[in-house]
Amino acid sequence: MNKIITVTALAATIFSVSTFAQNSSDAFRLSNNNYYGTARSIGLGNAVTALGGDLGSIGLNPAGSAVNNFTQFTITPGISIITSSSQYNGNPSANGAYDPAIKNSKTNFIMPNFGAVLNFDTKRNGGLKNITFGFVGNASNYYMDNMVAGGSTDKTSFLGELAAYASDKGLDAAILDKADYINSVYPYTWDAIVGYKSGMIATFGGSNTQYVGTTEKIYSGNKIETAGMLDQRYGRDRSGSKYDMSFNVGFNFSDMFYIGANLGIITISSDFASYYKEAADLNNPNFDIEFEQNGGTVKVRFSDFRYRQTIRMNGSGAYGKFGFIFVPVQGLRFGGAIQTPTSTFIRETYQCAGDTHFSNSNFDSQAKSTEGTYEYRLISPFRLNLGAAYTFSRGLISADYEMSDYSLMKFKESDYNYSDNFADVNNAIKDSYGISHMLRLGGEFKVTPEFALRAGYNLYTPAERYMEDGVKKVPKAYSHSFAAGFGYSSKGSFFCDLTGRHMIKANEYFYPYGNYIKDTASPEVLVKSHLVDIVMTLGWRF
Repeated sequence: MNKIITVTALAATIFSVSTFAQNSSDAFRLSNNNYYGTARSIGLGNAVTALGGDLGSIGLNPAGSAVNNFTQFTITPGISIITSSSQYNGNPSANGAYDPAIKNSKTNFIMPNFGAVLNFDTKRNGGLKNITFGFVGNASNYYMDNMVAGGSTDKTSFLGELAAYASDKGLDAAILDKADYINSVYPYTWDAIVGYKSGMIATFGGSNTQYVGTTEKIYSGNKIETAGMLDQRYGRDRSGSKYDMSFNVGFNFSDMFYIGANLGIITISSDFASYYKEAADLNNPNFDIEFEQNGGTVKVRFSDFRYRQTIRMNGSGAYGKFGFIFVPVQGLRFGGAIQTPTSTFIRETYQCAGDTHFSNSNFDSQAKSTEGTYEYRLISPFRLNLGAAYTFSRGLISADYEMSDYSLMKFKESDYNYSDNFADVNNAIKDSYGISHMLRLGGEFKVTPEFALRAGYNLYTPAERYMEDGVKKVPKAYSHSFAAGFGYSSKGSFFCDLTGRHMIKANEYFYPYGNYIKDTASPEVLVKSHLVDIVMTLGWRF
């Protein structure tokens, strides 16, 4: 089952028994960039490290603000559309086929760029000719997701995994019944508490620490198996954004050498909601369960359950970025920039809930956790940009390369420089991630002095890694994006650009819940996603 590792954050299960624990996929999602900017920079594939002159370029290379000798202001509204096609394989151990795809889509209004740059002319013919100061907000990612997947299996169950976890940990049912115990003792996690209190799992055989899932049947010798065919369904929804707010200064030396620096402030907001459902065949007597009532027993049949969780995340951090652009001869340009590691303070608010239903609704049960919070820091890795471009009278061509080593990501406690509590996940990051490369290409052609056509392309190599025969390998899981647009520049101060971009994301494979039976894999989900952005920049030069 290598493919589950090759295209996601190393089998980070959506509903693991440590539901709200930070994992390597969280670190990557919060550290990774999908650059936006102005419509012009997006239309050029953001291959602007050696070009500059555009407020979208400042986030990639701070020296870009010094290229133009005028003050400018831009604002860039737009829409973003995510579409997903999800397939479910209920029995991957037997190489079962995927069920038919379920398609979903979601549209959001976005504001990927806003800001202004002030230019000051020193009135010199050589040396330091111009100084620029600016403040620019560029979106570096939008967290958009809306998918549903479903299928059937009689091999495993989410409740089977939850029961196996509670049994392996020796969780005491008397303690699980205390809803506030999560605040003081690990590993009494909220998912185990909610699962027990909502009737998803129960003790058996007179033991207070051995559990069986409501979807399971106990046979002679305490052999436990899934009671029959289950209709399973998983869904998730995510929204949010990551912005880079750059306080910029740039210097122009003789229209040949440009340098700049950014103090970057990152803001992160993300809302995540997910659910997992299983429904039984009500004609199958294996799903019968006996309940005690009035000194006797009553037999009812399990119908279905639903488990839900929500996580709200907000964060802020800071970094420094330094860059240059060099024009050795007219038309030929080189650029480079380096960004320091980013320390981001993050606050999470989370909650989970569950409900279980039976053929007799008098035995239905539900539970909800209290709303919890947790604070921590994430250290994101440095980034290196290099670029080259050639400009001519009617246009330009440009190419960028960017790299970042995601194995350097690290979680730490929020209030002091301490990471022992995150030792396991930090070690997993080192094993699960490596260097990611990004190639950006762009071109522009001026049909008239006022009207220009643009196109761009991006190739993203995976940051994820997987182990095979003791060797750390790179999966063949690439993302691509294509952009095209046009721009109008008036003879006065006003200019306007419009761009569309289509990103084809690498296929994502994941387990909705973890493996708990030897040689039997839990269901597998395949998600294919496309992201379309349409943005328009309105700008003024002075």
